[in-house]
Amino acid sequence: MSIPTKLAGVAAAALTAGLLVAAPASAEPTGPAATCPGGFHPSTSGGEAAWTIECVGSRVVIDGWVRDTDADGKCAYVKAFAPFTDGATRKEAKACPKGTTTKFTWEANGTEIRAYLYVA
Repeated sequence: MSIPTKLAGVAAAALTAGLLVAAPASAEPTGPAATCPGGFHPSTSGGEAAWTIECVGSRVVIDGWVRDTDADGKCAYVKAFAPFTDGATRKEAKACPKGTTTKFTWEANGTEIRAYLYVA
C-alpha cells in the first residue's frame, strides 16, 4: 500500500471518529419535557447551567446560562427542543473554555420545552 493511500485511510478514520464523537450534538431529546413555570440548575462533571421557563400567552420562554467548569478541552452545552418561533426545532448554547459563561434566551410556541445540559 502506498503512503498516500495509507494517509487517506488514516484521514477517513479520523473523520469517522470525529463524527462519532459529534453524534450527541444531533441526538434526539432524552430528558423530560419542562412545562412552565419552572426553574432548573443542573450540573455535571465539567459543566453547569441554570434556566427558567415561563409562559407568555401561547408561547414559552427559556432564559438561562451554561458554564464550562473544567479545563479538560471539552465544552458545556445546553440543548433545547421545541417549536421555536424562528422556525427551528433545536437550539444549543455552548460555553468553553473553563470559566466561560454563555447566556441564552429562546422563545417557542406552546407551553413546554425539552432541555438538557451535557459536556462534549
